[in-house]
Amino acid sequence: MNDLFLGVNRSFRTLPDLLESVMRALTERAGLIGASVVLREGGALDVRREGRAIVSEWSIRPRGGGAAAGTGPRTRSVDDAVHAAEWFGVERPAVPKFAARSAPPKTGRVLPLAYADTPIGELRLIGRNAADAKGPPQPWLAGFARQLAFLIMRYEVEVWATRRLGAPMRLVGMGRVLQDLESQLERAARTDLPVLLTGEFGTEKPQLAAMIHYGGARRDQPFVEVNCAEPAGTPVEWFEKAAGGTVFLSGVDELPPALQRRLPQAMRSSLGQWLADADAPDVRVIAASTADLRERVRDGRFSQALLAELDFLSIAAPPLRDRPEDMEALVAAAFERRGFSAADKRSDALLAACRAYAWPENLFELERVVARLAVMTDGRPIERDDIMRHTPWIAAAAPARARPAKSAGLQEPPARPFDYAPAGGLDRWVHCALNKDAAELARLHDALRKALLYLGEHFAEPISLDQLARQAHVSPSHLSFLFRSALDIQFKTLLGRIRIHKAKEILAAQTRRQITDVAMSVGFTDLSHFEKSFRRVVGQTPREFRRSTAGVDTGR
Repeated sequence: MNDLFLGVNRSFRTLPDLLESVMRALTERAGLIGASVVLREGGALDVRREGRAIVSEWSIRPRGGGAAAGTGPRTRSVDDAVHAAEWFGVERPAVPKFAARSAPPKTGRVLPLAYADTPIGELRLIGRNAADAKGPPQPWLAGFARQLAFLIMRYEVEVWATRRLGAPMRLVGMGRVLQDLESQLERAARTDLPVLLTGEFGTEKPQLAAMIHYGGARRDQPFVEVNCAEPAGTPVEWFEKAAGGTVFLSGVDELPPALQRRLPQAMRSSLGQWLADADAPDVRVIAASTADLRERVRDGRFSQALLAELDFLSIAAPPLRDRPEDMEALVAAAFERRGFSAADKRSDALLAACRAYAWPENLFELERVVARLAVMTDGRPIERDDIMRHTPWIAAAAPARARPAKSAGLQEPPARPFDYAPAGGLDRWVHCALNKDAAELARLHDALRKALLYLGEHFAEPISLDQLARQAHVSPSHLSFLFRSALDIQFKTLLGRIRIHKAKEILAAQTRRQITDVAMSVGFTDLSHFEKSFRRVVGQTPREFRRSTAGVDTGR
């Protein structure tokens, strides 16, 4: 299921665009004859096989199906059909004909689409035989229906937020980190318990608050955001305005001490710490903080009683550095918000730089960088030279594009400071890790630098990707991506090469040391595996290597 969603992990401006791509992918990969989705808010999509082509047809377009920024539904074109055909490997694409059809087929398997126990539609699947409709659905299919409901809810929230709050709020991306986050949001939406949203500066805390409010039973009631750094009015006024709905305390860590003391006068205590006025409005509280509130409590800068009331459900907004799978979709969405065509502006160089950069200010910084590059490059794609000129700091961790071979009479330009020249290959990074090469390390992403230093010092110990990621202060998936994109290797490959390199040093310097002992000293617990790995890398067995360097055969 994850692979299916990752395969279409890009920005979709409208719900119809999203559903067509996802349902086509499902029909293709699950070998279905057809599939339909019917939405609570209006809209019914049929996807079916016609020969070798897969076609889709809306019998009813979703209400509010256009982009939340105010554009209307996008008209499908021949280019859309060709793109879909290329994506799924269809040899002869067919342009769908959008004629009105009867109700979706009633045969096959029907799965409910629900969010926080509230129905939002149905998913109907037609397999190749009757057995496909019998028995409980496979676990991956139930997971698909759940994730599809999450995606539909995003667009409902966007339409609601545009109409009620004057600003579109939609989560973007389909990576594993975001899928896990949405599961937490749905659980929180089922209850009325207070929620504390945490996360770095620039993460999507307002969007998460909107998802929790709209996904729950209070969706039709007020949603009142309070800027705690400069709040307008009093806590009593906030809660009266939000009666029956939700108060969102944005930046609660910046709430002045006087208001921290006054807030309990307006909110009902979930712990019985104080008695509320019987006429006090029923309001759910969602708070967001970029600071560690427990640390602030210890320093005397935040009310312990207030934190105890807020910290029932805690959800962390992930930083961008933990979401490399979503970067293409996030960049495209940022282009679109500024009125640029993502297809015209993005490039492999831009995506590589964005995936490798740590984004200390997260979405806020991404928005600024994309806007600057889009404006300064006119209508052409953004290439590495543009990044180096206008936003050089994000190029520090990005792999350089391979240079063409030198032509006669032309001199190769000098390397830029941030280039990853491939010269030296894997041995270059072995040397860098073992010798702590300052010049090489300075060019690396901070997480890679920490990982290489750790490998160079602890190569003889059992090391897992999770353990290495903790040392580098990033997620395992992000660290794995950095190894592949910046160094073009996997961490296990580099670790094995470091161990072989150290074994060579020991074999050459300590000619009487047993080979079994050498293997164990560099981290190999299996002698046979050590000898095979050594021969594959060096081209000789450990004994042959020792003989060639020392001129003796000492045995084991």
